[in-house]
Amino acid sequence: MIARRPVRKVVLYAMVLTATWYALSGRFDLLHFGTGVVTAVVVAMRARSVADGTRFYPVRFLLFVFWLTGQVLMSNLRVARIILSRQMPITPTLVRKPPQVEGDRALAMLGTSTTLTPGTLTVDVDQDEMLVHALDPRSVDEVRCGLMARRIAHVFGQET
Repeated sequence: MIARRPVRKVVLYAMVLTATWYALSGRFDLLHFGTGVVTAVVVAMRARSVADGTRFYPVRFLLFVFWLTGQVLMSNLRVARIILSRQMPITPTLVRKPPQVEGDRALAMLGTSTTLTPGTLTVDVDQDEMLVHALDPRSVDEVRCGLMARRIAHVFGQET
C-alpha cells in the first residue's frame, strides 16, 4: 500500500506541474488543460527524489532563476550581434574546468543553466571536470570566471 505522505507529495507536485503547464502553454482550453494534467500526473508519479545529500534553498533558487533569465537575455543579444556582424567574430573554444559544485542536482543545474545561456553549450560535466563549448572569447571568460557555478553553489548552500 502507498504511504500517505508520498501520495500527498505526488498530488502537490502534479498540481504545481499542471499550473505551470497551463500558464506556459498559452492555450486555455480543455484539451490543453487535460493534456497538462495527464502529463503532470505521470511525471509526478515517476519522479524520484535525489538523495545526494545536498540542501536546497527554494528562495535562493527563485533568485537564481531571475538572475539566469537576465543572463540569458543579455547573452542572447550578444550572440545576435555576433551573428549579424559582417566579420562574425567567433572563436569556438572548448573550456575545461572544475565544476565548483558538489552533488548530482547541483551538477545537473550547472550543466543545464550553462547550456541555456546562448554562446555556451555543456558537452560533459561530472564531479571532477566540466567541458563547455564557448562561441566567443567573452563566453570563454564567463565560463572560466565561474560566476554561474558560484550562484548555483549558493542555491545549494555550498559557499566556501
